[in-house]
Amino acid sequence: MKTTIAFLLLFSNLYAAPLTLNDAIAMTLKSNPQTQAALLRIQSSQADTKAAKAALYAHIDLNGEYYPTKTVVMPSNGTFSTRQTDAFHADVSGSYSLWDFGRNDTMIQASQHSQEGSVADKKFVENSLIEQVWLQYTAIAYVEQLIDTAQKSAEFCQSQYNQAVRMREVGLKTQADESRFKASWLEANDHHSAAQAQKAKALMALGLLIGSDTPVTIDQADFDRRVSALSMVLENVPALRQELSQSNPQLQKLRMLISRDQAVSSAISKQPYGSVTLVGAYGYDNSLSSYDTSQIGVRASIPLYDGGKLDADAQKSRITLTLAQKEYEITERELWQELYDTIIDLNRFDETIAAKEGVMSATQKALSLMQGRYAQGLATYIDILESQSVLENARIVHADAKLQKIRSWVKIQRLLNKGNKNGML
Repeated sequence: MKTTIAFLLLFSNLYAAPLTLNDAIAMTLKSNPQTQAALLRIQSSQADTKAAKAALYAHIDLNGEYYPTKTVVMPSNGTFSTRQTDAFHADVSGSYSLWDFGRNDTMIQASQHSQEGSVADKKFVENSLIEQVWLQYTAIAYVEQLIDTAQKSAEFCQSQYNQAVRMREVGLKTQADESRFKASWLEANDHHSAAQAQKAKALMALGLLIGSDTPVTIDQADFDRRVSALSMVLENVPALRQELSQSNPQLQKLRMLISRDQAVSSAISKQPYGSVTLVGAYGYDNSLSSYDTSQIGVRASIPLYDGGKLDADAQKSRITLTLAQKEYEITERELWQELYDTIIDLNRFDETIAAKEGVMSATQKALSLMQGRYAQGLATYIDILESQSVLENARIVHADAKLQKIRSWVKIQRLLNKGNKNGML
């Protein structure tokens, strides 16, 4: 039985499909709690809009009162007498706003702007999640290159250590050569272990994003293809800034908040004008005698004095509107600076990648030459380790430059609201 289970587990692992980048993005957008929370905020704003529209309809209430003991005052021959009895009252009352100078319509507009802001916020959340998936997914590819670099360094230092041991035994080298290569070998092994731990963290982070422990396989060729395909020329700066202003979800949300605050400020400024309401009621009273109570009419209300509350509300709404406008200006400048810097970095990393490729090629040749000279006694272990260190650092910086280029590209796509367009590549 155990053998059968083990075979089935092995079979399932062998045929487990690797997780592609687009699949990871789709899984994240479908199951991540942040997208679900953004959807709930949209539903909440829709409910607010529905509640605001309710002010346009008639309100009908059923009321009832019962008093076990009620004192009733009755006039008789110029005097008043009292009598205690029980009392009961029930009525159906209704009211309908005839005119409020457009306050209800304006508040409905404000709630609709809030709803549109929630939709823009959902776009921002989705783009941010897509960016995180990209970063974690490509970070795994980057760490795998670190693992490969550390493994090659460890194998190189181990071979040099073994060679130094043999040469010391025949008197060609000293204990210093042997010890120094061994130290480098151990250090490379430590770098390899650290890279493995970093990969485990990236895998966990990606699994939490997509809500699954699906096996992740990164195609290094695909990783390199994506890096070479990324480019963006900073030419028409005003047009790019305009595109940012129109497309960025954060700025879209802030514009909706400005429109909302304008509508709220307009509604509050109309409060001193009062309102006209149609009211009516049909009721029944039972107190000493039974009789119907009915009324219908129009009620007008104009606030005359409220201790300055209306003025304070109007001032507060104007300040809130101004703050929203300033927040938009601040955010737009910050996002434009971020976009501009990121485009410059994107192009700069191409130069770094090309430079490190040249360094790796030249250093590899120098290292091979130094190995031959060291075997002939014409070079020291310091020359070998120096060339190896330069080659290892070039490999690491080369891999990091490719990762940073992808990160720059993904950030640009998030800022321009292009994150969910088929994986962005």
